[in-house]
Amino acid sequence: MGEFFVRVATPADVDRLQSLFDEHEGESSVPNHEKSLEMAELRRATLVSRLRDPERAVLVAYSGIRAVGFLQRPGDTPYVAEGWRGLGVEEELLAFLS
Repeated sequence: MGEFFVRVATPADVDRLQSLFDEHEGESSVPNHEKSLEMAELRRATLVSRLRDPERAVLVAYSGIRAVGFLQRPGDTPYVAEGWRGLGVEEELLAFLS
């Protein structure tokens, strides 16, 4: 352990976390003909609101400046970006809670 830095996410983390949340929830953050810029901005605002909620703190794991995983609440399964799975990110996120 110690390869990843874990902390409570803040709204300042939104741009680094948005792609992970989109990947986790099966959405794309890039507007296309079916998804307007307005919808993408609404999605970002929703994530900022989520990160501001002290009752539902989100933990984020960083490798350098890249967000590689997150945990939304105790008891949940951590989400880790593809390519980072099996490298100890899950363990770092769970260890932060203990």
